[in-house]
Formats: sequence, C-alpha cells, structure tokens
Amino acid sequence: MARHRSLWLLVSLLCIALPLPLPLRASGGDESDACPSYAARPGGFWAREAVFYEIFVRSFADSDGDGIGDFRGLRARLDYLNDGASSSGQDLGVTGIWLMPITRSPSYHGYDATDYRRVNEAYGTEADFDELLTAAHQRGIRVIMDLVVNHCSARHPWFEEARRDAKSPHHDWFIWRSDDPGWTQPWSQYGTWHLVRELGAYYYGLFWSGMPDLNYENPAVRREMIDTALYWLGRGVDGFRLDASRHIIEAGEQSKMAGSPETHAWWREFAAAVRERYPQALLVGENWTHISEVAAYFGSAAKDELDMSFDFDLSEALLGAVNEGDPERLGAALCAVSRHYPEHALDGTFLTNHDMTRVMTQLGGDWGKARLAASLLLTLPGVPFLYYGEEIGLSNGPAPDDEDKRRPMQWTAGGGFSSESPWRAYGDDVARVNVAAESGDAASLLAEYRRLIRLRAENPALSAGAYQRRRVLGPDSAHVFAFARRAGAGGGEGESEQRLLIVANLSGEERRDVVVEMAEAGKPGGGDGARALYPKSAASTAVTRALTVSSIPPGDIVAVRF
Repeated sequence: MARHRSLWLLVSLLCIALPLPLPLRASGGDESDACPSYAARPGGFWAREAVFYEIFVRSFADSDGDGIGDFRGLRARLDYLNDGASSSGQDLGVTGIWLMPITRSPSYHGYDATDYRRVNEAYGTEADFDELLTAAHQRGIRVIMDLVVNHCSARHPWFEEARRDAKSPHHDWFIWRSDDPGWTQPWSQYGTWHLVRELGAYYYGLFWSGMPDLNYENPAVRREMIDTALYWLGRGVDGFRLDASRHIIEAGEQSKMAGSPETHAWWREFAAAVRERYPQALLVGENWTHISEVAAYFGSAAKDELDMSFDFDLSEALLGAVNEGDPERLGAALCAVSRHYPEHALDGTFLTNHDMTRVMTQLGGDWGKARLAASLLLTLPGVPFLYYGEEIGLSNGPAPDDEDKRRPMQWTAGGGFSSESPWRAYGDDVARVNVAAESGDAASLLAEYRRLIRLRAENPALSAGAYQRRRVLGPDSAHVFAFARRAGAGGGEGESEQRLLIVANLSGEERRDVVVEMAEAGKPGGGDGARALYPKSAASTAVTRALTVSSIPPGDIVAVRF
C-alpha cells in the first residue's frame, strides 16, 4: 500500500566552513532578499498552535445502524483524533475539529438551514451534541462549527412566510425586486434572481433558488444572526467557520457580488459583538479568492474583523508543487502571504476540503506524493486543516459530484462506518485503505501524519514561528525546496530561541549534495550544533554559513534543528 520509508542511512548533514565553490546552480533565486520574512504569529490565542480536522458528521461514524453518521458515532471515535494522552502515540494528535453544518436542513449537506438553533435530527439529539462537546473538550479538542449566515433554506419558516405575503414581518429579511436584471453568478452563467409567481417578484439567491440570501441591510437580520452565534458559543462551541463570507452584502452584478465595503462592515459588527462576550472565539472566513484580496478580511488590527481565512492559493500551489516538482509556485504563494497579510493574521492552510477533489485523487493515487504533501503542510507556517480521511489516503468516489468527495470514512477492511449499508458506498480500495490496516503499519500514510503532527506539536518554531525561504545550491538542487522556521528570541514567543531548517525533495529522483545557504550560524559547541529532528536517524553536525545534505530520497523531507 505504501512505500516503506528509508532508514535514512544515506542522509548526513555536513558542515561547510569555507567559501562555497563556484559555479553552483541556485534554486529559489533571491527570494530570501526580495520577499519579506513571514513573521512569527503573536501569542495569546489558542488557535495559533492548533491542528484542525474537518468532519462531515454524516460520513464519519454511524452509531445506530441507519447508514448515516451521527454525534454518538463521532464521540465514540474521538480517541482516534486525540485521546488526551500526549505520550500515547496511538491517536492522530489534532487539537481542533471543524464540523460541517449540523443544524436542521432538508439537504444531505446542510448548507441550507431551516432552523439555526436546533441540530439536525439525523445526527442525534440536542443532548447528544452537548455530550459530544463535553467529551471533545475533555480530550483537549476545540470544536468549531459551520455557520451559514449568507443564506438560509427556501424551506425555512422565515422565507415561507416571506414568499406568501409581501406584508409579512419576514418579507424584508430577504432581497426583492420587481424584475430580473439578468445578473449571473461570478463563477457560472446561472442567474441569481428567482421568480415567485404568487407575488410577481424576484428574490436574490446567489447560490441557487433553494438558498435565498438574507438581507443584511435589515437590522433585525443582523441582530438575529449575532444572537445565533452567541447562542452556540454559550453552548460551548469554540468558534465558527463562516461560509461564503465574501458574499454577505452584494453591491451589484458579477465583480460587485463579493467583498463589498458593506460586507466588511458587517464582519466588524459581528466580530465586535462576539468578542465582547467570547474573546477567545475563533472566526474563520471562507474567502475563496486570491491572497491579496483575502488580506482585507483580517481588518486593520487584531480582532477587528476575522481571525483567520482559508488559503486557497496556497492549497493550489502546494499540490501543484508536489505534482509537478516545481518549488517556485509554492515559494511565490508563501511570499504573497508575507507581503499582504498583517502580522496578527492566522493563515488557514489545507490541502483540500469538502468542495474539492480529494488529495489522493488529485495526486493520481501516488502514496509518495501524498506523504510529501502532508510533510509540507505540517511544516509550513499557518494553522493546518486536514479533511477527514486525508490521513489514510481516502480518494474520491467514482462520480464527479460533491457526494463522492464526502463519502464515508473507512475504519476497517469491511468499512466499519456503519453496521448496515452506508448512505454512500465505500471505495473499491476499502480492504487496504482503512484505519485498522494503517494503524499497524509504521510505513503507512496514517503513521506519517501521526509523526508529523507530533513533530509540529513538539516544536514551537513549526506551530507559530517565522518563515523564510532559503536558497538551495549545487548541481543537483533542482526541485528542492528549503525554508527556515524560527521561534523565540525575536522570532516568536517563548523563553529560548528555536531554529529549524526544512529541506524537501519535490522530485521523483534522489537528490545528492544539496547545499542550503544559512543566514546565521549554529551556536558553537557540540551540544548546540545541528540536530536532525525528522527523520531521527539522520546524522547531525554544527552549521556555519551553509549546510549540505548528502542525499534526500525522492519525495522526502529532512528537518534539522540548528
């Protein structure tokens, strides 16, 4: 199933004290000079050091045999995510979970709420959800949930009343006009105005007719959605993933359907109300656009607008680098973050999510590439989010629709998700791609994820430290990506400085005698020189102005503390 990881007997780190021999090929150009350093993230906020795991409750674990995942099933599997014992090594080690929509909805996905303050009956009772929250918190797992504030379901009682009677109190909770101006979605040619024949009027629904947009120019709507957020935080939720956060108040057609000044004003109002009562609540925006535009959603100061946004540019660049072996696009995406994001911003990094083709499918089923993608995600700056099943190599189902991006988790060779037929079929690979099989294999993708998450947890430079790309030189430097992470002593929070170097071979071939330029030397003395952290069997030595890695297997990384 997975290529057995080398014991790294060929890897050694060599001290170079003399001037570098010329000529040498350079990889990465002069980005370390042209691109500002990605600053360490300010401390004092729990999310800064978290590793999150995205869960579709319907597809994670079924406790009652109806083929649909539920809260009790998820609670029974919490020890797989984090068992609360820091030294067990048997859990994944994540410290946060993001629950896709859990409120009442007529759809399988839940992104069209019919009641914002009641859980979906298919997932269990209110008490089941409260018990899940308690059990997660006991294990040190924070829980954020999807809050879909842009729109509700066309079957929500608010909209059903609004479409029956133009004089009803809820009619102005939605956006109406007497004609269809012909506006289409920014990403397609589908229209955004939908006719209600009984009223002879059109309502605005950006995503589709079954999801009417709420009217945020109405103070009653704003109060209701703020109160809804406070309600869930009062029940113990730790924050929200804010769906479609760019589209709250549209100012016109196409380019004006996202990022309006009024939308930013709403998020400032929302954030202020939430933080007055719950200052540690996490607000994560789904701002699916380029880094330069995402930057505006962090506000002018910490806690002014959103804490974090998902980094779609970096996701695309990271998977592109792994698939194509080209580090330049990845370096450019990271450089854009350091150029555009304010120091207080938290970057939500990820490989894929529920709207995207799964990692293993994008990588053509290549286990080595999947391992490399995980290694980069969990050593680069940002707050990483894993999509459930990513850690075992779960792939898309046979159909191109969203349901097959969200199919059931595979726990055992027989599936293990439910005692009966699941709501969506398991993959053809279930006998070998499952938690039970990979838990017993030290060379599996799951084992690699466990090691990497622990590496991140044990090294503050990885979880919150500064980032700077390092130049790679030598005749065999092509397709090698190197970067330093630093925390403490001016590079982050903490009593002592920690400096790490990560060297990744993005190619499909071994790279030899790779020279990495170092901006600073390691402290003198045998105990203060470079020490290999990952893999632990690599040799180590002191570092002066450069470091040579004698051999890096294809698709692998080496992490060095210096």
